[in-house]
Amino acid sequence: MDEYSPKRHDIAQLKFLCETLYHDCLANLEESNHGWVNDPTSAVNLQLNELIEHIATFALNYKIKYNEDNKLIAQ
Repeated sequence: MDEYSPKRHDIAQLKFLCETLYHDCLANLEESNHGWVNDPTSAVNLQLNELIEHIATFALNYKIKYNEDNKLIAQ
């Protein structure tokens, strides 16, 4: 997202990132037959953490760019 991108493009990108996170988390849980293992150094968890950080940065930039849409980011 940059300062010149249209709002609908930014919303579509934010939606895509959140859906990607949701599907990646479900895929991670389905792959493990023994339940959730909290291993922050595993490759999958590192990728998920990187995606979460990217979404958080994107959401913060969106909140700064579109201050009137605070309710969308709060969800």
